Amino acid sequence: MSLFKRKVVLFSEKSLTVGEFDIDSDGAYRNVKTFPVDVKGGKDLYVSIKSDRPVDVDVVGIDGRSIKFKEAFLNGVIGPLETVGKGTMEVILGVYRGDLSNLEMEIWTE
Repeated sequence: MSLFKRKVVLFSEKSLTVGEFDIDSDGAYRNVKTFPVDVKGGKDLYVSIKSDRPVDVDVVGIDGRSIKFKEAFLNGVIGPLETVGKGTMEVILGVYRGDLSNLEMEIWTE
């Protein structure tokens, strides 16, 4: 790690659930969650996930296109992913309807 690079945490959650039952939502499950993060160009983006059940992870760039997709992801770090410009990127988590995943997630740039 370089002397001039520093970790800037954009999102951190120790107790997050994806796939909980909710009668008011479409399909009766909250099986897809999105997390928008504001980034600056020239930084590397990292996503750390620790989950008890497999979860699908998609990192979407500023232009709306998928940068990185991981299916049935359990534990680990996705990245470094290059940020091209200043704007909002999204991390999308999803599970199959009826599945429930409890996880910890942290998103940061360096």
